[in-house]
Amino acid sequence: MFELTETSRRDRMRNKLINGVIMALVCLTLVAMPLSAQKGNGGGGGGGGSTGGGTPCASVTVPHLSYYTASPGWTIGVSGRVTNCSTGKATYKVVISSTSSCGEETIIASPLISFKAGEGKGISASYFIDPFSCLGPMTVSLSVYSGDTLIARESAILTLE
Repeated sequence: MFELTETSRRDRMRNKLINGVIMALVCLTLVAMPLSAQKGNGGGGGGGGSTGGGTPCASVTVPHLSYYTASPGWTIGVSGRVTNCSTGKATYKVVISSTSSCGEETIIASPLISFKAGEGKGISASYFIDPFSCLGPMTVSLSVYSGDTLIARESAILTLE
């Protein structure tokens, strides 16, 4: 069986640390614009909904992950784009979440975001994977709610090994 030498372990840990720092800087840069574009407070409850008199309508991209294979204890970046396809202004609750292979759900971010008719906005977050997470496929989802009603959802698979 292959054994890691002390040097290769040190190199591997250094690479993980460097990747983590780079990912944190990228995520902070990406999250700066969407956070500044938010209106209102992110208080509890359902929140959100169409304010322009039209039927709520949103589209969402499949979430982009900084890594598609990772290990518990890593930090990954999650990003995507949400577009308001209704004819009026709308405020939607955008939820980034993960569901482990054991069925445990984690809410990574859940801001209320206001949109003009036809407007699209990027959303991103960094996600620290719990060191005790179950190994196997993890579903990372980007969901859009109008009030308590789910109106759009896309998912990507992250493999934990």
